[in-house]
Amino acid sequence: MKTNSPAWDLTPNLYLTRNESEIIDCLVDHHEMPAEFEENHVISFFNNTDLHLVLYFSKQEDRGFQMYVIKDFSVHVDDMILLRELFGRLITDGFSVLVLQKAQYRIDHIISMSRTFRAMLHKDLADHFEDN
Repeated sequence: MKTNSPAWDLTPNLYLTRNESEIIDCLVDHHEMPAEFEENHVISFFNNTDLHLVLYFSKQEDRGFQMYVIKDFSVHVDDMILLRELFGRLITDGFSVLVLQKAQYRIDHIISMSRTFRAMLHKDLADHFEDN
């Protein structure tokens, strides 16, 4: 899953980075740094209204971190659905199936809870949007 560029704005509200310094700083700041690096990890946490999803690939040929950030995730459910579909496509193509399935399940769970998160984070928008 290695790529040449360290970061991309996939949409205006969905950001992907492979910049390990940025990812490690963020993990440390949020007390989410994994203790072991011999196994894959899927780590998710919230920073204000943003969702951070960090994937760690342990295989030597893919070793490293990826971090997806969905800005104001409870409002931008479409971006979470897009990310879920991206993971599904990569799974279908046979890339890091176990870690991507775990990430996809995590996103599914957050999508299913998006109305609740929106009610907690944006009381004025709680019933404004229809969930998919």
